[in-house]
Amino acid sequence: MTGRSIDIALTQAEAGEKTEIVYENVCTLSTEPELCFNYATTHDLKKWGFSEGCFSCLLKDKKDTIIQVITTYKDNEGAKEAYEADARYLKRHGYGKPVITKTIGESSFMLMKKDSEGITYNLLFLKNNIFAAISAKYKKDIPDNPGHLTGLAEKIEAKIK
Repeated sequence: MTGRSIDIALTQAEAGEKTEIVYENVCTLSTEPELCFNYATTHDLKKWGFSEGCFSCLLKDKKDTIIQVITTYKDNEGAKEAYEADARYLKRHGYGKPVITKTIGESSFMLMKKDSEGITYNLLFLKNNIFAAISAKYKKDIPDNPGHLTGLAEKIEAKIK
C-alpha cells in the first residue's frame, strides 16, 4: 500500500520539458481540518479514511495549465468512494463529455470540454488506496492532447506500489 501522495505526484522533470511547477501543497485533515472538495465534505473525507492529498499546478510551454490532485486513503474502499463521488460530481455538473481512452489503474475515465479559451480534459483514476485526478487546460485543440494527459497519468500510476 502506498502512503505519501507527495511521492506519487509528478515532479517537474517527470512532467516533461518546458513544464514548470507553479504551486504545490500537501495536506492532511490534521493540517487542514476544514478540508473539503466540491464533491466531498470534511465528514465524507473522514468517513472514507482520507490520509493525505498533494495538489500541484504546472504550466506547460507557459500556456497550458495542468493540475494534479493525488489523494491517499487508508484503504482501497475509501479511495473507491472518493473516486465514484468525484465522477458523479463531474458528470452532473457539466464538466464535458466522455472520451474513450485506455484504462489506467483499476478504473479510470476522461471528460473533455471545449470553450472559447481552449479545451479542458479531466482524467480520474483509481489504483490501490490512491485516487488521482489530473485536469489539463490546453490553449490549442490538437489530437495529441488526450495522449499527453494519459501519458502523465501512466507516469503517476507507475509510481503507485
